[in-house]
Amino acid sequence: MVRKVLNGAYANTAFCIFDPQGKRRLSRSGRSPSQVIRQRGAEPDSNEGIIREMKRIASRYRARGNQDGPVLQDFLSFEQALNVASADQRLLVFVDAQEEAQKKVSPTLKKLFADKEIVGRFHLDFAGEEDDMWGHVVEGAETKAAINIIRSGQFGLEGEVVQQLPLETSAEDLKAALLANNKEFGATEKRKVYSNHVMEGKRKGIKYESEIPYGEDRDADGEIDQRSGGNRRGESGGRGGRRSRGR
Repeated sequence: MVRKVLNGAYANTAFCIFDPQGKRRLSRSGRSPSQVIRQRGAEPDSNEGIIREMKRIASRYRARGNQDGPVLQDFLSFEQALNVASADQRLLVFVDAQEEAQKKVSPTLKKLFADKEIVGRFHLDFAGEEDDMWGHVVEGAETKAAINIIRSGQFGLEGEVVQQLPLETSAEDLKAALLANNKEFGATEKRKVYSNHVMEGKRKGIKYESEIPYGEDRDADGEIDQRSGGNRRGESGGRGGRRSRGR
């Protein structure tokens, strides 16, 4: 899909606007919104023009169907969720429960994660069949059905439970807990400088193996481009989760 959008090239970012069915292109493609969307009447480095144009495109499509049942976020694995939470510097909400219990708590979580004060500020993951070892990399983990609020480590390979709540917790109480923990997280979490973060990951030998290989093929010859010294572009730790595929 990335190669199709970038006319044969393969890179770690690609941008294109499609129709709601994901079939017809509504814009040309590029590496970023600013390369694709003309910023009419806006400053060169401003997002104002991009946002205005995206709103104009969206206004052509009216929402249909039931809007009361949003699909909740879920990752392919807890390992991936922890890594992406670290890369995005967000708290991770991890529901450690059997499938039937997950179904019972889902209506509460749907209401919560559609709240304007919550949406886009946290990541959410449900325990899968291969996630029973999650407690081995997370400090403070307990083996009981619960909703865990987790702070991921610097490179997303470990973390700590900052609060654990029963599955029966109401949406209002969950919201209060999330906002309180996020306030403390925001006050203490040092924002990452990408170049420094990658450099430190290399020094420490940190690596994250994802389904998508590291590197880019900007010349579209079908092979990952090689950097001087034989190192593949992007071969480092901490942010590999951004290249993984979530559900």
